[in-house]
Amino acid sequence: MAYQLSSFRRFPSAFAIVAASALAFTGLIASTSPVQAQPKAGDYRCAGLADQARTAADAMQTEKQSSAKRFVATGNKLCEAGNERAAAKQYRAALKIAGVAEVETDSQMAAR
Repeated sequence: MAYQLSSFRRFPSAFAIVAASALAFTGLIASTSPVQAQPKAGDYRCAGLADQARTAADAMQTEKQSSAKRFVATGNKLCEAGNERAAAKQYRAALKIAGVAEVETDSQMAAR
């Protein structure tokens, strides 16, 4: 005589399979969600260069001051997004408008 499992006895197995699938799917979603990029700690481009550009833009007394400040603000947003290279270009453009040369040390050049 062949014994058949009642549907009541099959329920826990089916429930376990569905629960395991849901957990696996949730883990997949969590592992593929984008993470906000953070600038590297101590990155010269988003620290020292940003300070130089901000100081130069604030010290300007010409009609080009607003343009330099826009470059600095754009650089700040790029640093927040983790794009240090593009941010450095914005900061250097602000320094160029201000007519100020970038001050670099050997450790800052190594961080580039």
